[in-house]
Amino acid sequence: MNTLIITGSARKKGHTNNMVDILVKKLDGNIEFVDAYELQKEKNISPCLDCRFCWKTPNCCIKDDMQEIYEKIEWADNIVFATPMYFHTVTAPLKIIIDRCQVYWASWVRKDKKEIFSKNGIILMSGGAPSFEEQFLAGEIVLKGVLGDINANYLGKVVFPNTDRDNILTNKEKINEIEELALILNKKYEEGITLI
Repeated sequence: MNTLIITGSARKKGHTNNMVDILVKKLDGNIEFVDAYELQKEKNISPCLDCRFCWKTPNCCIKDDMQEIYEKIEWADNIVFATPMYFHTVTAPLKIIIDRCQVYWASWVRKDKKEIFSKNGIILMSGGAPSFEEQFLAGEIVLKGVLGDINANYLGKVVFPNTDRDNILTNKEKINEIEELALILNKKYEEGITLI
């Protein structure tokens, strides 16, 4: 089982990355990480240009370091997105990666969308504010959408609000939720692929 974890957190030891650490301890198989903030510093990944090249061919016309991310996505059986909420949605470096997944979305236009979910996916999100209705909604919509576009069956999410005061490492309920998602990923991999 191969799992790709794409993180959008600026803080190495922040709550989002702590959530990822909890997940990883229970995951089987091989794990690769993509840190959107590190990529921003060390690599060259341009934003989507909406040139519509991918509407005709299953490739992106921009030949930059995003090619490495595409390879990792293809390699993965599981995709995990983990991000804090910045102004009610995913962080900017993560959004650049997501936007460059337009090449997967365009399979609907090209009419070559796969008929099976070949991957599974989950979402981990944190937010500094105390819990409020729809706190994570915008991030969830974006991340569920991209998971579907890259043929990942969405299996669930864990959200952790009030990180300005609370600590994920002392929240047994949330730790259990994250560990349960890891076990679901392990089990779903064993069960195989799902029809769309």
